[in-house]
Amino acid sequence: MSLRKIFLVFLKIGTLSFGGVYSMVAFFERELVEKRKWITHDEFMESFAIGQMTPGPPIVNTGICIGYKLRRLGGALAATCGQAFTGTILAILLAAFYLHMKDNPLLQAVMKGVGAAVVGLLGSIIYKMAARMITEYRSALLALGAFMALDLFKLNPIAIILGAGVLGLALYWRE
Repeated sequence: MSLRKIFLVFLKIGTLSFGGVYSMVAFFERELVEKRKWITHDEFMESFAIGQMTPGPPIVNTGICIGYKLRRLGGALAATCGQAFTGTILAILLAAFYLHMKDNPLLQAVMKGVGAAVVGLLGSIIYKMAARMITEYRSALLALGAFMALDLFKLNPIAIILGAGVLGLALYWRE
């Protein structure tokens, strides 16, 4: 596939997906795995995991990984530019608008509705990811342990992911 096509598809993803990293995951997967079949679900999950572990915005990092899988460095650059273009322009415009209108009760009501919808989207994504990734008791214990490490013990997410990688190696390497 051409670099132009990668740019345009990631431009679509960046333009039509809203709500931050986790609400974008479903759109990413639908567009790249289910619709276009450019990558497999496993490749998507690997890219998403790498995107979470590396510095910078996780969803942009995920796009970089996928672009690299598709067309190496050129694909990574095309995916990044396409994905970031619309969001960058809109963020500048919306920030200016929000700063001007932040005390408006109508805008505050809209933001409450949007926040509730994002929670619902996150719930759906978590459910789908759990159904695919938690397939037996060991993965369930790893997921629960990661949740507790973050929520109860306030450990660094990077440390949790790296620790889970080591545990995954110990638990699953010989299978």
